[in-house]
Amino acid sequence: LAVTAEAGRTLVATAAAKGLALGSAPDTFLGAAGRLARRLMEQGRIGTPVTGTAFMLGRGMEHWHPDPGFYYQPGAGPVLDMGPYYLTMLVNLLGPVHRVQAVAGSGQQERLITAPGPKHGTRFAVGTPTSVMSLLEFACGATVTFGASWDVFRHSNQPIELHGTAGSLRLPDPDTFGGTVALSDGGAAWEETDTSAMPFGAANWPFDAPDRANYRMLGLADLARAVSEGRPPRASGDLALHVLEVMEAILRAGESGTAQMVPGTVGQPAELREDEAGCLLR
Repeated sequence: LAVTAEAGRTLVATAAAKGLALGSAPDTFLGAAGRLARRLMEQGRIGTPVTGTAFMLGRGMEHWHPDPGFYYQPGAGPVLDMGPYYLTMLVNLLGPVHRVQAVAGSGQQERLITAPGPKHGTRFAVGTPTSVMSLLEFACGATVTFGASWDVFRHSNQPIELHGTAGSLRLPDPDTFGGTVALSDGGAAWEETDTSAMPFGAANWPFDAPDRANYRMLGLADLARAVSEGRPPRASGDLALHVLEVMEAILRAGESGTAQMVPGTVGQPAELREDEAGCLLR
């Protein structure tokens, strides 16, 4: 939405003052996997949400990007770069975040560029934490551990798991629109649902050999429809602002070592029903 939450607040306030609709990224939570997960949550399939985990773990960019230094400076890092996908999905499913705690650090003070290009074999300084482990306290009472790191070569953690009083829910990578959603009813074996047959769930990218669902601008389609219907867009400026405030709170908590209150709040975006998704698809 903006480089800082302060700038984001100005955008949201200006749009409201002018009577304009404001959209935002990411919109991946409107995809098939996000919609199915939201429907299961609304149906109470896991009961009252209690806890969960979300992990965005990888080895960084220097092995494929020819000039990756900017990823490792203030304003970037794994939280601000990839956090919006995970946090937007969590707010879609659980509602707003109330308070955060975090521990932050960096595995290396310098990184070696191994990607082909003119800077191959050179090093650059790291200026922002590359591993941040945070605890999110949601207004609904649930707590979720969110780990974001570019210091991990291999792992076996699921992107998102939520656990409630009646069961557990597992989600695929929230940076895509499809994938397999799994539900465990009261501790039973995982019941997996492939969302590829649902609107915005079929693999369509890369074009030559599609292996994932990528429907960027689904949020823009919903924004246009929201204007015509006189309702708030689902991927709204308010939603993105809240996520940005959460990310800034995580980084402050990691730096200070003390829990941080999230200054603003937001309502859950309206659920995108399958018939509505079908209309957007057409």
